[in-house]
Amino acid sequence: MRLDIDPRRLVVQPGAPATFVATVTNTSALIAGYSVRVLGADPSWVRLDEPELRLFPDETSAVVVTLTLPEGVPAGERRVALQVRDLADDGAIAVQDVVLDVPPAPRTSLKLDPPTVTAGAAAVFSVLVHNEGNTQQVGRVVARDPEAATAFTFQPPSFSIPPGQSMTLALQARARRPFVGDPRMRPFELRFDGPSAPPADAPPAAAGVFVQKPRFARGMLALLGLLLALTTFAVVVTIALSSVVGRSAADRDLALQVAQARNQQAATGTSALSGSVTDLSTGAGVGDVSVEAFGDDPAEPILTTATTDDGTFVLAQLPAGEYTLRVRGAGFDETWYPAAPTQGDAQPVPVQTGQSVTDLTVLVGGVPATLAGTVTGTDVAGAILTVELPLDTGPLAGTPPEQGEAPAVPTSGAVVRTVPVGAEGTFEIADLPSPGVYDLVVAKDGFVSSVQRVDVAAGEDRTGVRLALVQGDGSIAGSVTGFSGPVAGATVTATSGQVVVETVSLTQDEVGSFVLRGLPTPAAYTVVVSADGYAPATLNLTLTQAQALTGVAVVLGRDEATLGGLVSVAGGKADGVDVTVTDGALTLQTVTQSTDPVGRWSLSGLRVPSTYTVTFSRGDLESQVLSVSIDAFGNVTAGASSATSVDVTMRPATASIYGVVLQPPVQDADPEPVGNVRVTVSSGSEQRVVYTASTPAGEVGSYVVDGLEPGTYTVTFSRAGTRATSEIVVLAAAQREPVSPTLVAPARIQGKVTYAGGAVGDGLAVLLYRASEYGTAAGPVATTTTDDKGRYDFDDVDAPENYLIEVRVTTDGSVLATSAPLTLGPSEQPVVNIVIRST
Repeated sequence: MRLDIDPRRLVVQPGAPATFVATVTNTSALIAGYSVRVLGADPSWVRLDEPELRLFPDETSAVVVTLTLPEGVPAGERRVALQVRDLADDGAIAVQDVVLDVPPAPRTSLKLDPPTVTAGAAAVFSVLVHNEGNTQQVGRVVARDPEAATAFTFQPPSFSIPPGQSMTLALQARARRPFVGDPRMRPFELRFDGPSAPPADAPPAAAGVFVQKPRFARGMLALLGLLLALTTFAVVVTIALSSVVGRSAADRDLALQVAQARNQQAATGTSALSGSVTDLSTGAGVGDVSVEAFGDDPAEPILTTATTDDGTFVLAQLPAGEYTLRVRGAGFDETWYPAAPTQGDAQPVPVQTGQSVTDLTVLVGGVPATLAGTVTGTDVAGAILTVELPLDTGPLAGTPPEQGEAPAVPTSGAVVRTVPVGAEGTFEIADLPSPGVYDLVVAKDGFVSSVQRVDVAAGEDRTGVRLALVQGDGSIAGSVTGFSGPVAGATVTATSGQVVVETVSLTQDEVGSFVLRGLPTPAAYTVVVSADGYAPATLNLTLTQAQALTGVAVVLGRDEATLGGLVSVAGGKADGVDVTVTDGALTLQTVTQSTDPVGRWSLSGLRVPSTYTVTFSRGDLESQVLSVSIDAFGNVTAGASSATSVDVTMRPATASIYGVVLQPPVQDADPEPVGNVRVTVSSGSEQRVVYTASTPAGEVGSYVVDGLEPGTYTVTFSRAGTRATSEIVVLAAAQREPVSPTLVAPARIQGKVTYAGGAVGDGLAVLLYRASEYGTAAGPVATTTTDDKGRYDFDDVDAPENYLIEVRVTTDGSVLATSAPLTLGPSEQPVVNIVIRST
């Protein structure tokens, strides 16, 4: 029996069927039946079109084996074995390996729990990462929001997850909290980042929303608007306030009431209320305002006191009961605890006998203010003026505001108001909450942003504010070169926030040079240089005030590279070799050509710079792997002599044993080729069995065992009637090892037949029987006739076996004599003489 498999190595995608063909040849002289099965694979994965074969001598049949590996089978090399067994001889087994290459199929899913979180400055999510692929997944999760206003932190920052397992990451989202207004929706998306990350334009793996609550909700804004409206109305019907120093008669009366409240004391009671009054705009405590406690009578306060300089108050010696608190002061609107415009909207504060209720906070707002002024510059039309609450002072920083002007640099505080600047440069901002500290930011594309900090008193009407809008005074100059020299016509773009300035490199004179002018400073710029046929380059540059940066050298590499070479095969042709080039993210494939020059290959479209793994493979050859590094100019820096000389020499992947088995027909005769000798090649659990040829005459005794993996093998030759012989053979890859043994002569029985009187038994029939079959219907295994000297000879007798010899006049005649039973061992040649006695 001979077994051949094609191909011996194949790529199997989980879930997709893959086939190979096993060819079985009956090398025996008898009709034989064979069973075919696949070892090392679940039976449900395997389908055989012919699980059993019945072959005539020298007949060949092909069995198509289809393997379908289930999803989730780990990536890598997997071995299975095809076994063919002779149904009539349990020892006649042929086994050959098939190598299955399961390619990596990375797949990662992300699940955000919960998908939406409502919080203040920071929110916490859980991210479940599940490895749905068949290979170890290493990477990290990244989060992006469209406004780029949220910072994301993952713990742990990266992961390594085996196939089929999961891991939970803690995600913290943090953003600058809105000061006032509606809750802000901050949507974001999650993506997987790693060697097997999906392309950038693929849908996100998960999405979530961080709902950020403001420090003061819209209801508070409505209250503030109402307070401002009331204050504005009061200002219109009374005297316009030019500064916080001027006070109305009502304010003076209120101040007197505050002074009287300092001396007022409750008559009875053991309870107390205490807290603070805070300016809504500045976050600072408000001193010298009255705090009144109302009980059952909403018209008359039970007790009145005044806040200290830091805004704290204490209402002591109160009877047990339920109270509403009113706060009034010069320059501030009347407010009920905690921030209500009327007593009906106030929140009652219950107090028990002897109880002290502390930490009561009342928010009050000042009367509105107005700012007006002029923006100066060469072209102020279209400029935007933004009023911001600064982050380094005031309520957003939790510290009292400082006096003075801010440095002339852009800020990113909480936006309070945005107004356009007219062509003449004038602006006016009305109904501005006061008192407060604000940053006035004027900006326009192509100009330097200007910032001025103002401290606005309650109800102040300030004019004459002047802001300057200056044309961009910075520049960046340099040159662009590539792999063949200066690059003309390259696009150079500088970006900083909303500012975008673009130019191209010169095409004559100083070819490749460029200058970006009119850049606002100070600022940080991202400069992108691109040109056809080149990979883009990105630089991060920072300009100080009015800086002219020169000498910027930009070197552009190739946008892609090409690798190629020649594959040769020792003693064979190199066409049809698979060539795979990959750097982990990009994978390209080709095959070597079959036309002249045979074995040539080439692949273009490779990204640079990068390091590529180049794999050469063919089913009948040993795979070879090279690591080739390419720089930004497409030149090979390691792994090969050049980009067009990535050459390899391949050799056959398996070894073989062959030869001719000889045996003398009888002892001391010359050996000659002999057929039907069983040749067994074994190594560990692997075993291959073939038989030497018996036809045609020119190939008798020859055999071949191919497809052997490099290693150490025991080769055993056995034939009926002959002692077996063995040899140990060490095979290297692609080795063809000749093994041609000479077997000892086969078993033989010979002797002489005589009569009891000494006469020679000439021409008598001699029959050889198996002892176990003697006396049954079974006939003799061999028959011969004595010569004129009474001698007989049975050559090439099966052994070991028990025999009995019979002598007759003729084959069908009466029995003259019978020998004693004879035990014959392999290659034994006993002499058995038989005497015919008279009857």
